[in-house]
Parts: sequence; C-alpha cells; structure tokens
Amino acid sequence: MLLFKILLALLPFFPQTDNWQRVQTDEKISFLLPNVPQKTKEIIQGIPSSIYVAKDLTCIAGVVCSDLSPKKVQLTEETALLFYEGLKNSTMNIENAMIKRESTVPYENMLIKEIEYTIIKDDYEMTYFKRFIFRENYIYQIVIGGRTRHSEILKKEKDIFFNSVSFLPDAEKKN
Repeated sequence: MLLFKILLALLPFFPQTDNWQRVQTDEKISFLLPNVPQKTKEIIQGIPSSIYVAKDLTCIAGVVCSDLSPKKVQLTEETALLFYEGLKNSTMNIENAMIKRESTVPYENMLIKEIEYTIIKDDYEMTYFKRFIFRENYIYQIVIGGRTRHSEILKKEKDIFFNSVSFLPDAEKKN
C-alpha cells in the first residue's frame, strides 16, 4: 500500500504521452494536445478564430488559429512582424508577466517567433512557452504552461507539443 501511495505521489512528475490527442483542424494545422481538447470559436475585431485547449496533471496547452482572409490582409514579413509585436505586447500586458526569453525559430516559408514568460497566478509562479506562427493568411498562437516548479516536466511536454505541429494542404483539411 505504501508503494502505491508513493507511485501516486510521483505520477505528476512524469509526462503523460498516452493521452495526447491528435487534432486536425479546418485551419490547415495539426497538433497533439495532452488530452481531449475543448474547441470554441470567436470573432475578434472581424477575425474568426478557433481555440483548442486541453490540460493534464501538470500543464495546460492551447492553440488559437486566426484566419486573416476576411480582413483582406496579406501576410508579408513586415506585417507578420507588426502582428507579432502587437500579440506579444498583449500577452505581456498581464499585470505581473515577465519575459524570460524571446527567439526566432528558423523555418522555411513562414515566420515563427517564440517567447518564454512567467506570471504569478494564485500565489504560484507559472511558466509559459508561446509560439506565434505566421503562415499563408493564418496566425497560429501555440502555448503551453504550468507551474514553474514542474519546469522539467513542462519542458518535456513542450517538446512533445511543439514538435507535433504539422501543416495540412487544403485537400487534407479535417475537423
């Protein structure tokens, strides 16, 4: 019985890859989430967005897919950088957010920016990793986070999550 209690206590310290669910979207992207995702749709300033969110014992992960087509905006490197600065600033507008790292992820034919930041939530320090992907006429915001004290697990789950992202051609779009 004691061994069982110890195993249960250690369970949150191991990444759970068994429950990860593959999501293929109408927004030309596919990814794994650490559980069955909840999906919502919103229109913000005339831009339709689909939001996918899931969580497990140690982290919460989500993807926001925003389609710029209705706004007739063409994503170029310059406009993508402007959108990135605006999205990064709105992310950092959380009262106690502090950016830890900012980088560009090298990738052909799209701009990918990544930030790592912390916030204090309910007296706990939380760490988040967020990628902004600008591809064709879509902006994808991909984020995973959890308590900073679980940073080793969070980094492993971040690698699973970020490395699972793939892009679908129009003919393969699924829901």
